[in-house]
Amino acid sequence: MLIHAESIAESRSLSPSTRQTVLERDEYQCQRCNVDVTPMNEEGTDFQLHHIIPFSAGGANHPDNLVTLCNDCHAQAHQQMKNIVEEHPELLSELRAIVCSTE
Repeated sequence: MLIHAESIAESRSLSPSTRQTVLERDEYQCQRCNVDVTPMNEEGTDFQLHHIIPFSAGGANHPDNLVTLCNDCHAQAHQQMKNIVEEHPELLSELRAIVCSTE
C-alpha cells in the first residue's frame, strides 16, 4: 500500500481545538522543564505538542497522548526515545502490539 506524504502530514496535523485543549491542560508550560510557553507563537515555532506513544507506532492525536514541550526539550525527548529504541528495539514492537490490540 502506497501512502502519499500529504496524507501522512494531514493525519499528523492536530486540530486547533486539540492543540488548545493540551496547552490549557498543561497550563502553557513545557512539561519537562516548566518554561512558560504562553508568549510563544501559537504556530508551534517555540514549542511542540509531543506524542507520548509515537505517531509512527500508532499513537493517537488525542490529548491523552500529547504533552507540551519547548523545542529544546522536544528535541531531547526524541533523541532519548531514539536511543532507547536502538538499544531495545523490542520495546517499539511491544508498543505497537499494545496500541493495535483489540483486547
